[in-house]
Amino acid sequence: MRNRPSFRALSFSAVCLTAVSLAMAATPPDAARAARDQEFHQGAQLEPNLAHGAELFETCAACHGHDGRGTADGSIPAIAGQHGSVLLKQLTDFRHEQRWNERMQNFTDRHHLEGAQDLTDVAAYVASLPRFPPSPTGIGDGTSLGAGASVYFQKCERCHGPLGQGDLLRNRPRLAGQHFSYLLRQLQETAAGQRPGMDYAHVERLQGLTPEQLTGVADYLSRLSPDLSSRQSR
Repeated sequence: MRNRPSFRALSFSAVCLTAVSLAMAATPPDAARAARDQEFHQGAQLEPNLAHGAELFETCAACHGHDGRGTADGSIPAIAGQHGSVLLKQLTDFRHEQRWNERMQNFTDRHHLEGAQDLTDVAAYVASLPRFPPSPTGIGDGTSLGAGASVYFQKCERCHGPLGQGDLLRNRPRLAGQHFSYLLRQLQETAAGQRPGMDYAHVERLQGLTPEQLTGVADYLSRLSPDLSSRQSR
């Protein structure tokens, strides 16, 4: 397993990123967002225990699979090898009503993941799983692929990288090779204001895209090599 920056090393960057996101938000942070930020910052400063994370992941594997690759139909996302900072952010989002999914909100409650240490441990374990090969069935139909690639390099590449590799230290998700239907659903939900954990600038950017462009971006990203994006982000 290659070396990865510890969550402890990420704490200052995570705090700065969250502060910037809050400053860009259209409304002041509410109690749930403030609680999310507090637990995210707490978790980012802890040293993860991968063995404990592996034990906790047994519950997650029922849906995400033991390899963390989800399902090609996009009902369950691929999470293996995702940046640890991103995974921790998503877990705290679900836990504090900043992202909505009944199943995930249930399994991120304190009955299943007691505190910030549990969140950090399972996030670090998932981040350590090997990236997955591209799925020939988890891509779009190609009709909007050209438009999607063009939009991606105009609107998304600056933050998510030319290969969709994201950024560990800036908490940008790795998107390359993610299942098409899952990507499209997240883009649509964000544009519709159904992802309260997103900063407003991101929401506003996606709201400016047409349905065809959103479909094309999702299709383009689903076809990028996840393994290549992993090497690019080392």
